[in-house]
Amino acid sequence: ERVQIWLPLLSSVSFLMAKAVKKLFGFGPVATVSIEFNDMDTRRVIDMPAKDDEEVQRVPVFRGEEAISGRIVITPVDGKRFEHTGIKVELIGQIVLSYERVEKQDFTSVVRQLEPAGEVSSERVLEFDFPTVDKQFDSYAGLNAQLRYFVRVTAVRSYASNVVHEQEFWVENDFPEPESNNGIKMEVGIEDFLDIEFEYDR
Repeated sequence: ERVQIWLPLLSSVSFLMAKAVKKLFGFGPVATVSIEFNDMDTRRVIDMPAKDDEEVQRVPVFRGEEAISGRIVITPVDGKRFEHTGIKVELIGQIVLSYERVEKQDFTSVVRQLEPAGEVSSERVLEFDFPTVDKQFDSYAGLNAQLRYFVRVTAVRSYASNVVHEQEFWVENDFPEPESNNGIKMEVGIEDFLDIEFEYDR
């Protein structure tokens, strides 16, 4: 009976100690971050395919030549401030191959510095804009390969985990229709005697 009484008490003490350690050493999330693209009220969105237990994401669709802009909202957890050595935003195009192991290769990466070192003590709203970024490839989500685009914001911290958040978007390029193919001509025959010409569409 004594063991049954002590077990819940020990469990509660362990939970409180773990929570205190997280706060003391900066473990756990210190802020919530959201990335909002401009013109979302008029932009087409699609359900991006999910893998395994991942939830289906609704992501905006951009053309390759369009600018990517919006705002970032950083809100400290429990209203407590946190220090950082700088806040940056990146636009990344990435190929992901998942066979025996997952391999990632960035083919496009542009960085913008949003803020120098400082602290966030209340909700912070930061604007970002990538007016000209190479997005020549269409997004793709297959079983073993992905071509993805996303915006990543990072608040860099010296002695604790960085605050990082990513938001995907989809790219579809409008390629011009190919020019009409000329027909193929073929000549057969016997010199100075018979000459036959064939012409047919490709």
